[in-house]
Amino acid sequence: MKSKSLIIIVVQSITIICLVWVVITIGKDKVLTGAIDDDEGVFVDYTAVENGLLLIKLPKNVEINSNIKYEALTKTSFVDSSIFYGESINVQPLINLNTKISMIYNKKDQLLINLDSEEDHLQKLIMLNEDNKNISDAVVGQKEIEIKSIQSNIEALKEDKVYLLDTIQNEWGGKFLEIFSKRKNSKLKNIISGKTKLLKITFSPNQISRDVPKVINISSMSHTTKNYEALYFSDASGVDVGRSGRSFYYLAHDSKILNGEKFTGHRVASSEDQSFLFVPKKSVIWSNGIPWAYIHIHNTEKYIKKSLSGLKETNNGWIIEEGNFKAGDLIVTEGAQLLLSEEFKYQIKNENED
Repeated sequence: MKSKSLIIIVVQSITIICLVWVVITIGKDKVLTGAIDDDEGVFVDYTAVENGLLLIKLPKNVEINSNIKYEALTKTSFVDSSIFYGESINVQPLINLNTKISMIYNKKDQLLINLDSEEDHLQKLIMLNEDNKNISDAVVGQKEIEIKSIQSNIEALKEDKVYLLDTIQNEWGGKFLEIFSKRKNSKLKNIISGKTKLLKITFSPNQISRDVPKVINISSMSHTTKNYEALYFSDASGVDVGRSGRSFYYLAHDSKILNGEKFTGHRVASSEDQSFLFVPKKSVIWSNGIPWAYIHIHNTEKYIKKSLSGLKETNNGWIIEEGNFKAGDLIVTEGAQLLLSEEFKYQIKNENED
């Protein structure tokens, strides 16, 4: 009997000890976590606004218990393997426009010379008429009519020039308007003479996510051994309905390129001009259709959310151009979704209070 009572006492003691241990453990966890979720309706706001930016500020114990991790962004190389296409443009329309505008300039120059001469003649006629030297008012009046006719022709040429420049603006863009507006422009002369070849290159939206490459290397589709370097000249004013994306004009300094010759090329990022960063896939979160990532601010308890742009997906992450994100920034790799939820919780609380 005593043995049975002893066993019962031992079992009860062990049970009490286990219960005490559970209570202590749960209480300790509550203290360590800082209750990142609401505890029985008590709202803990971990957000802060500094300089107009919304930040998440987590005590160190909450960060540790929430298993939030981050690592420094590192630079990486990137080569866009997608192909762009282009062709050499027939510049006969530009030659025709240049001929018309040159004729306007020449006619206007001649009319201005005639106008100066006729105005001098008119002044002499007026002086003779006033001195009663056999120059009638009718002769003076006729000369004035002739001068007005010349002036009208000059105004008409000005209107023709404006019309032609508007046509150039609409069909070829602002850069061509600029070179046509200057007489004897060397760049225009090289284009219409064929010394410099005008190329129209079309890029897909992903290939020009931020800027247009200033220099490209292209290969002829008809002569695979012929490669050329082309320099950016201007945006193309029209849309290439045959391809998706945007088109741009480039100049290649090789007179052997044929009109209509087709080209392909790859955009290769230059390490001197561009720096790329690798973003782990688990760092990217999506909100309102936009990709974001959280950055941990050095030596603080603060996190800030930044939008990602120009994303290029790889097998295990994303490649972005350095800009909004910098090499060395501490990007959150674990717990980004938790931080986003905390931010949403703050927004919901404010909406409820409103």
